[in-house]
Amino acid sequence: MIKNLLFDMGGVIFCQDTDEAFRRFRQAGVDPNYYLGEYGQKDFFLDVETGAIDAYEFCHKMALVAGRDSISFDEAQQCWLGFLVDVPVEPLLELNRLRNKYHVCLLSNTNPFIMDYMRSERFCTLNRPITDFFDTLFCSYEMRAYKPNPEIFLKALAADGMIAEECLFIDDSLKNVQAAQAVGIHGLHVAHNQDWRQPLAEAIAALTEPSDSHPQ
Repeated sequence: MIKNLLFDMGGVIFCQDTDEAFRRFRQAGVDPNYYLGEYGQKDFFLDVETGAIDAYEFCHKMALVAGRDSISFDEAQQCWLGFLVDVPVEPLLELNRLRNKYHVCLLSNTNPFIMDYMRSERFCTLNRPITDFFDTLFCSYEMRAYKPNPEIFLKALAADGMIAEECLFIDDSLKNVQAAQAVGIHGLHVAHNQDWRQPLAEAIAALTEPSDSHPQ
């Protein structure tokens, strides 16, 4: 029986635009193609998302790379927020409905710049922070673990006393879904920037059937 739902954030909870984020980083003087590659973050971009450095150390390193005296928190944050296109309201409201039946968590590779925004009323047009829609936020930089490393899933399970077989993880990255499945968590791979409500309903229904198999 599924008791816990764990959601990715970028491309699932909010619609993501990599091109705009890359444009903003380039404008600030940093080449995003090296640091934000197809296979994940590198160097100090990875360090800030694993909690190895804090936001202000990230700003310092970003300024060094850009050949500038300094870069402020706000400027770095605006670069990161280039990823954020839109936060669809109806799926957010669905999260609150799901919380009546399930323990609903966020489990995301993210950083203090993104989460400073998400934890504020700027997060969505409802003027409510992301904390209003989840029971627990598992953020990579706070967990000091990063998907697809199984450590982040194991830490999340332990932190909230969850049993792997009673969890369903929803992500638009297949490798992250497979990492969750490797530790016994059910996985649902959803399309990037698409409404996940119907696929989730179908996956939960399949998992309640005696002869079910893992959702695709």
